[in-house]
Amino acid sequence: MREVISRPSDDIPLPEFLRMIGAVIGLILVLLMGEVIFRWFIEPANTLLPLQLVEAWLWSAISNVIWQGSTEVVAHSTGPLTQVNLIHPDFVDGYIPLYVSDECAGLHEFLFLSMMVLLTPAFDFRTKFKHLSYAAVILFFLNMVRLIVLYPLAVNGCEGTAGEVIGCDAILYQFHDFVLRYGSLIVLVIGWTIWFNMTGARAEVRRFWKRLPSLQGIRTNMHLDTLREDAPRVAILSGFVFLGFWGSLIMITGGDSSAVEACEGIISATCERVTTEHQDAVGRGFRLLMLSVVLVTFVILRPRLIWANEEEE
Repeated sequence: MREVISRPSDDIPLPEFLRMIGAVIGLILVLLMGEVIFRWFIEPANTLLPLQLVEAWLWSAISNVIWQGSTEVVAHSTGPLTQVNLIHPDFVDGYIPLYVSDECAGLHEFLFLSMMVLLTPAFDFRTKFKHLSYAAVILFFLNMVRLIVLYPLAVNGCEGTAGEVIGCDAILYQFHDFVLRYGSLIVLVIGWTIWFNMTGARAEVRRFWKRLPSLQGIRTNMHLDTLREDAPRVAILSGFVFLGFWGSLIMITGGDSSAVEACEGIISATCERVTTEHQDAVGRGFRLLMLSVVLVTFVILRPRLIWANEEEE
């Protein structure tokens, strides 16, 4: 009589498979929510003004080093020095005005990559933040390259036109639109893939999926007894609290509220500008305050995953 040897099945049990699908869907929903929150955050003009000013200045300075007299930084219609004019005799009117907006600052790409890294079940937060600090430098460099190459693209399209051909700089806007729509996402996915395979995150993720059935939930730790001994945590908490005070100050002092009251019921370009500036200032302050509240809460609660066979991780 032939002996039948049973072999363990490689199939994933249905409950575990459904749990994995639920986790993936949850990650996607969190990414989409992060995108919506970011769009809401940058809705007022110049929400990321310090970064916009730095990038506008660097863009112009580096471009002028490579192509002398190729750019100049001027005040945008919204007020700050965030407009960079590309200068060349073959451009219509001799220059092309470009605005370093919140979207051009590169923070959107960094936020998306940060969420992808932080949501990857591998490593602790300290290690992830260390990796993200390297990523921030790389993304800032790539964003500056993207801005700097706009000048040679425009010159190439308008060369020999003597400033008489409207739309010769179309290639500049086509490139910019492609990068915003697809290029950044492609770079981020490639960057995350490289990080995932080079840092050992793949093995950590496999370990996480194996342990997922024993996940008990999330535990918070609100004890502040050891806060004085935790210098990094104190520094981070202080920074976020300062951010909240800064946002509150902007809400109170931003814009000219008396001018807005004087413009009530008056329709004019000046009143529209004054009202918009006041609304943007209040919006920026409110968003910074809300961001501070969320970050302070996160630092205080310190949420951690709890497993069945461990007290906490």
